[in-house]
Amino acid sequence: MSIESKAEYVRGQGQTRKHHCHWPGCDKQVPPAMWGCKGHWFTLPASLRARIWATYRPGQEVNGTPSAAYIEAAKAVQEWIAEHERHKLPATRACGHPLGSTRWCPDCEEART
Repeated sequence: MSIESKAEYVRGQGQTRKHHCHWPGCDKQVPPAMWGCKGHWFTLPASLRARIWATYRPGQEVNGTPSAAYIEAAKAVQEWIAEHERHKLPATRACGHPLGSTRWCPDCEEART
């Protein structure tokens, strides 16, 4: 089955039960046929998305029997997310102070916003 056919199947599936995005900490509800919410899905590298598509079998979310290859792909995605989150740096101003603070910054002589 082509990826296009699989995508058409997934787009046609509704919210048949409680199922959240597979990105750790994301509680956004998505149809069980979907891996996750749009934002997190497109955060994944194209190579990992392709691996999920290649191993996904329409209906696996209904009967609860994903293939071993799909489970391996899903594990690789979770490993990538963990690594991605580990290296994610907080946003900072040019002076190095974190964004979001409204305290005066003597280094850059601006309020940290």
